[in-house]
Amino acid sequence: MRLQDSGNQTIKSIQKALNSRYNAKIDVDGYYGPNTKKALIKGFQSELNKQYGAKINVDGIWGPQTKAASPNVREVAKGNITYILQDALYLEGQNPHGIDGILGSGTEIAVKGIQRAKGIPADGIAGENTFAKLFG
Repeated sequence: MRLQDSGNQTIKSIQKALNSRYNAKIDVDGYYGPNTKKALIKGFQSELNKQYGAKINVDGIWGPQTKAASPNVREVAKGNITYILQDALYLEGQNPHGIDGILGSGTEIAVKGIQRAKGIPADGIAGENTFAKLFG
C-alpha cells in the first residue's frame, strides 16, 4: 500500500461535480471505478431527460435507450452534456485539456483520439457510437 497515493485530483473534481450536480453519493477518492462510471452515466441520462425529454430510466446502466437518445455533440457545444463528455474522455485516458463544458479544440482532439482508439470514424463529433464506446 502506498501511503502517499491520494488519487488523481482531476478525478476527484469530476467525482465532486457528479455528487453536486446529480446527488451521486460516490466516494471522492480520485480513482475511476465502477461507481464513478455509473454516476457519470446517470448524469448523462439525467441531462438527456432534462434537455431532450428522453424519458429514459436514470439507472446508470448503458443500454439501447440511452444510446438512441445520445445527441451529436460537436465543436462549440456547451453545457452539462459537454461537461460529461469531457469527464468521460479524461477518465478513458483522452485529456480534453480542460473540463469547462465547452467543446473547443482540445476536446475535439480528445474525441478524435477516443474514436481512433476504439476503431470508429474519427470525425471529432461525439454521437451515439462515441458515447457507446465511452460508456458501454
